[in-house]
Amino acid sequence: MKESVSILKEALLTEKATSLSANHNQYVFSVNLNATKRNVKDAVESAFGVSVLKVNTFIVKPKAKRDRMRKNKLGHTTTVKKAIVKLKSGDAIYLA
Repeated sequence: MKESVSILKEALLTEKATSLSANHNQYVFSVNLNATKRNVKDAVESAFGVSVLKVNTFIVKPKAKRDRMRKNKLGHTTTVKKAIVKLKSGDAIYLA
């Protein structure tokens, strides 16, 4: 099993993520591209000491970008894998 530090990159604190955590007890994390749902579940449980009921993962595809500083060279953003983790009622993760 991989360490939770190598699987969980960061907790995402966007408007939608805070709405999910406040209303549905779900938290959003940016995770390693090679992480499976089982790896994410184990990492969250060991890192925060909570019980995970469900994990949904999805990959955000890169967007095309144009760099104006380097004579309009084309590029793209990085590929990111996100995980939405649903916790057992009564458990919470305090992100500050």
